[in-house]
Amino acid sequence: MRVFVVVNPRAGHGHAGRIWPRLQARLTQAFGPFDHALTSGPGDATTLAGQAAAQGSDLVIAIGGDGTISEAVNGLVNQAAPSSRTCAFAALSAGTGSDFVRSLGQSADAVIERIASSEARPIDLGRVCFERDDGTKSSRLFVNVAGFGLSGEVDRAVRLTDGKGFLPGKAAYYLATLWALVKHHPSRVRLVIDDEVPFEIDQSMLAVANGRYFGGGMEIAPEAKLDSGHFEIIILRATPKMRLIRDMPLVYRGTHMDHPMIVARRGRKISAEAADPAAGRIPVDIDGESPGFLGAEFEILPGALMLRG
Repeated sequence: MRVFVVVNPRAGHGHAGRIWPRLQARLTQAFGPFDHALTSGPGDATTLAGQAAAQGSDLVIAIGGDGTISEAVNGLVNQAAPSSRTCAFAALSAGTGSDFVRSLGQSADAVIERIASSEARPIDLGRVCFERDDGTKSSRLFVNVAGFGLSGEVDRAVRLTDGKGFLPGKAAYYLATLWALVKHHPSRVRLVIDDEVPFEIDQSMLAVANGRYFGGGMEIAPEAKLDSGHFEIIILRATPKMRLIRDMPLVYRGTHMDHPMIVARRGRKISAEAADPAAGRIPVDIDGESPGFLGAEFEILPGALMLRG
């Protein structure tokens, strides 16, 4: 089996680079000789993973945070023909959020053993079309959770402190969430789920969940499964800031689903736009990064990625 490993050495404030020699030795024990490359900037993981697949790799392993994992998946899977998969994917988390790998529920060493011994299985991906910061249209695949509102604001707050290196991932996301809450203002959006009747709702956040966790350990969608063929859609209604801060620990425990401000739906396609554009742009969240704003469309791609581990 031809294995290629893409490593983001800056992930987790340099944590990935520090543990890479140990992981390299463990991967060599598990797979024998393999090719690898280190990323040097945004988008590199997409390019490197795509090149590896095109050159005949059977398995691409991404080492980094949720952003690195998401980038690599975007390089492996053809958005126009997601079923034309020929290369399997695996991930070892060493980043700030680590939410996708958290859904797999194992340590890095245990995941290596599982990657080496398991058969690849199909999991779903999401595709989101959105407006970039400059107003142009773009699209991206996501493997874990996308959405908009407060989560996009948190992504942008985390990005402001990225590279400072003074806090571990969960604490960094927690403080970024508190900071975003201070500045947050709910917004009214117009939604269409699975071509049903459009409706409007005042919301603080909406999560389109393929995986269970986001935001550095928040169990936003306890019922989400990576191979369900649908999204778990979690809407947080417009909520006073002090109540949001008080109740935020519920999300870390996954016990928020009965909260009166939570609306839960399931769906395969969601369209969202600001009901009052004059109120300001609403940032999107795509696997822990915020590359743009609403309007946006989210669509499930069943079985689009072959996952090992």
